[in-house]
Amino acid sequence: MSFSSSTKDEIAKRRVKSKAERLAMLCALTHTAGSLTLGRGVGIQYITENHSVAKLIASLASGLYHVEASLAIREQDRLKSRSVLVRLTGADCEKLLRDAGCLPSGDAEQALGSIPEAYQNDDASVQSLLRGAFLGSGSVAAPQKGYHLEIVSKHEGFAQELCALFNRYELNAKCARRKSSYIVYIKEGDKVADFLRLLGASNSTMGFEHARVVRNVSNNLNRQRNFEDANMQKAAKAAAQQLIQIESIQKTCGLASLPKRLYAVAEARLNNPEATLTELAEMLEISKSCLNHRFMKLAAYAADHEDRE
Repeated sequence: MSFSSSTKDEIAKRRVKSKAERLAMLCALTHTAGSLTLGRGVGIQYITENHSVAKLIASLASGLYHVEASLAIREQDRLKSRSVLVRLTGADCEKLLRDAGCLPSGDAEQALGSIPEAYQNDDASVQSLLRGAFLGSGSVAAPQKGYHLEIVSKHEGFAQELCALFNRYELNAKCARRKSSYIVYIKEGDKVADFLRLLGASNSTMGFEHARVVRNVSNNLNRQRNFEDANMQKAAKAAAQQLIQIESIQKTCGLASLPKRLYAVAEARLNNPEATLTELAEMLEISKSCLNHRFMKLAAYAADHEDRE
């Protein structure tokens, strides 16, 4: 089971306390996973890949409205996927759609595809609505792969209002168009964790945070390893250049021509071609900056005698 699916399972199995919270959640589920069907009368169909979400939709709808709910499995061989269809029929289907803002109601100011004001007034309703939106069309990447959470909407108005509700909680959500849909998304690890915590997905939040720690430690180790590798390459290149300069002095005028301190440095490098500057400085009992200065003098000495040749 994917991280996204296990998160939805956890949220779908939470008890939804008040009628207002149940209505808010069903509203969001209807916007994100539902569609109108016409036959002998108005009906509603929800499509989800998660069986726990399907059962929740059926329970909410039949508990709040005079509707009958049936579940069916739909398999798509071409995509090798399985989804659950929840079909609602009955006298209250139109009322459910009007309450959710998906059909015209008596409120002339209520735009179709937007979130009714009643579900935006208190934290409990807003959080329940956010849970429903995530359950309906949300997804969250496994934290080992990256930090990305999104909810897809067919309507721009719903997506914009949902984004504003996200940002009531300083989640730094953004809204963008993707082909014929609109997405509300978060791409920061700490904000994704905050959102999961807001939804009450405590187990998923703990798993997400643990994976983040492991990933950060791994990234830090990789950065340190890369830094050390770069330093080793730099040190090896410098040591090779120093050996070339010392050998040049040896050929042109001999190491015996060097002042005593430079001779000691040259001899130490010849005897320890792979030693770092720190290691050489310790051998010679001088500071690293002093050793650097003497190598610069050696380089100037080698260049001067090459010019004379």
